[in-house]
Amino acid sequence: MNAIHPDALDLNLLRVFHAVYVERGVGRAAERLQVTPSAVSHGLRRLRALFNDELFLRDGASMAPTARAQALFEPVRGIMDSIANDVLAAAHFDAARASREFSLAMTDMAEIVFLPPLLRHLRANAPGCTLRSRRLANEDMIQALDRGLVEMAVGNVPEAREAHFVQTLFEHDFVVLAAAGHPRLARTLTWPAYAGEQHVVVSSGSDAHLQRHALEPRGIRRRVALTVGGFLSVPWLIEGTDMIATVPTRLSDEIAGVTGLRQWELPDPVPPYALQSVWHARSHGDPAHRWLRQAIFALMNERP
Repeated sequence: MNAIHPDALDLNLLRVFHAVYVERGVGRAAERLQVTPSAVSHGLRRLRALFNDELFLRDGASMAPTARAQALFEPVRGIMDSIANDVLAAAHFDAARASREFSLAMTDMAEIVFLPPLLRHLRANAPGCTLRSRRLANEDMIQALDRGLVEMAVGNVPEAREAHFVQTLFEHDFVVLAAAGHPRLARTLTWPAYAGEQHVVVSSGSDAHLQRHALEPRGIRRRVALTVGGFLSVPWLIEGTDMIATVPTRLSDEIAGVTGLRQWELPDPVPPYALQSVWHARSHGDPAHRWLRQAIFALMNERP
């Protein structure tokens, strides 16, 4: 195999390789780099010629990396991280004039609570910056951070390691959502009444916390009528029915404000559930990233 002269491989080609590898598609890579798909295709052709390898093969709607591309990814990512942290980190981030995309991993609950105020903040203070949100389960966020798919995760991420920074944004408790005219719920909710109703349950870290810290210690087994994978459908599932749902307070405040649903406090307090922002050490010194995480903390924290 012929050696590649360093002069033949410029930084833009490394950026193209990294974007196609992460996004698994030319179109999505072009959006990430804010260039045209033809520019990405041209860069990919140059990369294939330089490495004498296809690098990415069409796999349905996406592009799968070859073995050579998989071997190249970690060294290329190391170069990109070094440039971001060692070369550009000293640069000043001028939010009012900056033009960059921030990539976040969130659950659907975090999208409801976090994204609207964050988007308003960006439009007012960093109008040239954009957001890309990837909806991921809490257990998938660390892998996304490690692979460079996102630069920050917002959720409950207990498996964060030494390579990650974690900041608690706020802690929430739980409330019960039900139709305003629910035929059986009194003004004050009791555990027997709670256990006797049919429940819509969201499979999530917060519900696992509720079961572990509130329901199981009291021997309560809910009558689960429906289990769903996210919070977005909950208001429409319980509206006009006699089913109930137990959801995080911060989310319930958002939902109850735009629906005809009522909130009931649980009979006893539940240990709070922490929502965190998590980022990889490679991003810690980036001034733009620092601006983003400070903005998120200022917008969202209730208990520093």
